[in-house]
Amino acid sequence: MSDDPVELARRIVARVDPEVHALIALDNDGTLSPIAPTPDRAQLAPGAHGALRALCASADVAIVSGRGLDDLAERFHDLPVHLVSEHGLRHRSPTHAVEMLSDELDAATLTKLRTELAALLPPAALEAGWLVEDKGVSVAVHYRAVPEELREPTLTRVHALLSEIAATDGALQTGKEVLELRPSGADKGAALRALSSARPGALVVMVGDDVTDESALAYAESCGGVGVLVAEEPRASAASARLRTPADVVRLLEELGEALASDLRPGR
Repeated sequence: MSDDPVELARRIVARVDPEVHALIALDNDGTLSPIAPTPDRAQLAPGAHGALRALCASADVAIVSGRGLDDLAERFHDLPVHLVSEHGLRHRSPTHAVEMLSDELDAATLTKLRTELAALLPPAALEAGWLVEDKGVSVAVHYRAVPEELREPTLTRVHALLSEIAATDGALQTGKEVLELRPSGADKGAALRALSSARPGALVVMVGDDVTDESALAYAESCGGVGVLVAEEPRASAASARLRTPADVVRLLEELGEALASDLRPGR
C-alpha cells in the first residue's frame, strides 16, 4: 500500500525545523510529469506548476533531473527553483548563477559517441522510434517508442557501444527505457548533498521514480530526511515512503505548501 499524500505531508512538516526552510527536491519525468513517449512531449501533471510556486514561498525547492539545463530552464523559467541537470552535472540557482558539480566528458569522447551512434542508428532506425537526445554535455538514447519485438539486436549494440566508451571516459547510466553516457562524477545524490550542505539544519526531502534517483533518495534518508519513491507498485528502494503517481506528488506539494505557509515560524 502506498502512502497517503496528505498524511505524508503532515509527517514531513512535523519534522521541519521552525527556523530553517526545508529542502524539497524532485525529479521531473515520472515524478512531476507523467512519462511520455518522447522527452519533448512530457508535460507537468495538472496543478504541479501552481503547487511548486506556492511551495517556493516557504521552502527551498530543487528540480534534480537527467534533462539538460536549457531544457529545465525553459520548463521552469518562471519559478524560483534550483535546477540540477544531467544527473548532477550542473546546478543553476534561483538567481540563475550556474556552477559545474563535476568534470565534463572529454570533447573527443562526445565526438566519437555521436559519430558511432549515427552509424548504429541511421534515419530508418529513428523513424522506427529510436531517439538520440544530445544534451551537449552527455548523450542519451531513448527506445520507449520502439516496439519490444524490434529492439534487438540494436539495443545490445547501443549498450555495448556506451559500455565500451564508458570504460575510458564517463559512466553508463540506465533508466526507464533509456541508456545514457554521462560524466562519471555526475550523481544526483552528490548534487543533493552539495545543495543541503549550504543549508545546515534543513530537512531534506527527495521525490523520484527511477533507479537514477536512488542515490538522491538514499542521501535524503541518510541525513535524517525523507526519500519518497513514485511507483505504482512497491519495489526495492532506499526511500521510506511511496506515492503511486505524479498526481499524488502534486497533492503532496499542495499540502506541504499550505501547511508550511500557515505555520507561523520565526524564520519565515
